[in-house]
Amino acid sequence: MKKLIYLLALLCTATGCSTKKEEVIKLVTNGESSYTIVIPPDATPVEVRAASFLHDHILKISGADLPVVSFGETLPEQCIYISSDPQIVTGDGFSIATAGSSLIIKGGIERGCIYAVSELLERYLGVRWYSPDYAVIPQQNSISLPAIDITGSSPNSYRNVNGAFTLNTDYKDFNRLHHISDMFADRYFVHTFNRLVPWETWFAGNPEYFSFMNGKRIIDQLCLTNPDVLRLTIEKLKEEMALQPEKVFWSVSQGDNFSYCQCEECSKIIGEEGSPAGPIIHFVNRIAEEFPDKVISTLAYQYSRKAPEKVKPRENVQIMLCTIELNRSIPIANDPGSKSFITDLQDWGRISNHIFLWDYTVDFAHSISPFPNLHTLQPNINLFVQNNVREHFQQTNTGTGHEFAELKAYLLSKLLWNPEADAKEIIREFTDGYYGKGGKWIRKYIASLERELKESGERLDIYGPPTNHQNTFLSEKNIKRYSRFLEKAEKAASGDRHHHLHVRTAMMPLQYAIMEIGKNDMFGPRGWYREVDGDFISRPEMTSMLESFYQTSIDCNSAPVNESGLSPEQYYTSTKRFIDVQVKGNLAFRKKVIADPPPAEKYSGGDLSYLTNGVRGASDFKVHWLGWEAQNFTLILDLEEVTEAKSIEISTLWEQKSWILHPASVACLVSEDGTDYSLLGKQVVEGDQRQEDVTRLFSFDAWGKSYKYVKFEVEGTLRLFDWHPSAGGGSWVFVDEIVVR
Repeated sequence: MKKLIYLLALLCTATGCSTKKEEVIKLVTNGESSYTIVIPPDATPVEVRAASFLHDHILKISGADLPVVSFGETLPEQCIYISSDPQIVTGDGFSIATAGSSLIIKGGIERGCIYAVSELLERYLGVRWYSPDYAVIPQQNSISLPAIDITGSSPNSYRNVNGAFTLNTDYKDFNRLHHISDMFADRYFVHTFNRLVPWETWFAGNPEYFSFMNGKRIIDQLCLTNPDVLRLTIEKLKEEMALQPEKVFWSVSQGDNFSYCQCEECSKIIGEEGSPAGPIIHFVNRIAEEFPDKVISTLAYQYSRKAPEKVKPRENVQIMLCTIELNRSIPIANDPGSKSFITDLQDWGRISNHIFLWDYTVDFAHSISPFPNLHTLQPNINLFVQNNVREHFQQTNTGTGHEFAELKAYLLSKLLWNPEADAKEIIREFTDGYYGKGGKWIRKYIASLERELKESGERLDIYGPPTNHQNTFLSEKNIKRYSRFLEKAEKAASGDRHHHLHVRTAMMPLQYAIMEIGKNDMFGPRGWYREVDGDFISRPEMTSMLESFYQTSIDCNSAPVNESGLSPEQYYTSTKRFIDVQVKGNLAFRKKVIADPPPAEKYSGGDLSYLTNGVRGASDFKVHWLGWEAQNFTLILDLEEVTEAKSIEISTLWEQKSWILHPASVACLVSEDGTDYSLLGKQVVEGDQRQEDVTRLFSFDAWGKSYKYVKFEVEGTLRLFDWHPSAGGGSWVFVDEIVVR
């Protein structure tokens, strides 16, 4: 407070505290400036950052290098004063006012000074940070400011549009966003049970520390009514807090699975509270009591989303409420299927005044695919704010190349700061600035996508492939219309290399959808091949699209195409593999396969004909792959006649985030009569599969053998290895094309 009074006293001496509206500040004239940026003698890191942020942008705009100085006995007559003010109600709030020939910038005690500079740069100097790689910083030799007297604040105290974009400090500060590290202790953000009481250390000797399910103890979660678990958790937190004493927020939260403890004591509390959240809140409250100067964060997620009926979280407990199950095609408040979430949101709001809302606005499995949900963002944020949510974590597709990643992040940042902002105007301003003359065609594309989705009434799922929508908003007719809009956008933007690349990048999601739908209809009208007189001829427009997609991904330095980290190069390679059809000379083509036990029906319908349809599976386990969970299995191929084919092949998939590992081994046997088999060989996958190629080919030499039947004996790992986040859970084996030549 003394610092602020000193600032105002000096300012009034220098300027007479005049605030006449007609005053104009000539900040820079012909690249020169007599102004100085002034900060307090004991400036905080935020005040220093605000000063350097302003200094750097003025230098880039005009070439004028304004000195940054601390208060002195005398002040320059022309100054920009930057100082925190504890009287500003919100920590991120600010005020900007001209006073004579000086400018006063005051901010709340959190990041208000920085956001004041952001407001000044955006509103008066035309600066925009559309992405970490593309900022609009106007070039002008002279800068004049009108009379200013404005304030700004947000109802939301934490605004995280999660992803790589906020790693750029200028982008993050300009768009008034936060990073996980701004709130949480390092490694204590979410899913921390195993960090606090690791099963690797304790399960063998003390299985009672862990979840009881189906008559046995398992490692997936902790038993929260066990007093030793409480003791160990508190001891671990004391150790960790000593290493990061400045951190206030610490997560004590469930693992990312559904296996909560159902022992007698935990079940009793669950019954009394009407929710598996009951034991969690009782447990976390006791930890929060132990650390009254810290905030203990815990999840209300999947099985724990429903609020308990009796116990209330302590004041220093943060409830991290998640929306993972919800439909993304319409606003939550308008979706009948989301009524239970709204009930949970309201119920948590009745017992807690500290809710951290984790929302999902991304397709994790196909981040680069069309996912037209821009129209849902504002109503959903408003729903959260209306229910007293002040901390927001938007898990969205912030990676270059992802579907409208830059636009979505920009729109979310604006709406999290001001939920009542004009979303349509934000979209217009961004598309004109980021796509240039192509902007209006991009908007037509967005509007058309949105309209067709709404008319379809379909659900948008955060793991859904584009093939889910191939008969509705991604129909052949609709895609042709979208393509025309994008072609016009590309042509209009061709005069500017940045805008042109942005439009080409915006074309990648539609190209991806076309290619993925083509994989699902390989030899059909939308597929990669057409059949001519018994031969399968590749469609040149599809292969050309793949090359264009890959080249654009290189030019824009595209992020991985999905949550599992599949790079554009890997996608390109796996797609090339997929479209290399195994038809000509393949004796297994369209031959019958039987399996014991049969594959899971939820993947490719469990249809065994996919194993001999001539198409190798690519990177998406939902397309042309068949899966077995925690099982060994046998496949038998009937070639219909005896052959002396020289080689036999089968492939498997690795996608550890989806619990899919290569098998432990594959044995290949052949027979003329289907009764007596001879072993060609057995191939073993060595090691713990911590890192593997996405696909693995098992090839067997059949030289000198006559056979009609081919048998594969596949042994899975059955369980996930200890390094896996869900160690001990059942692993899957996925197989695809059988090829006999």
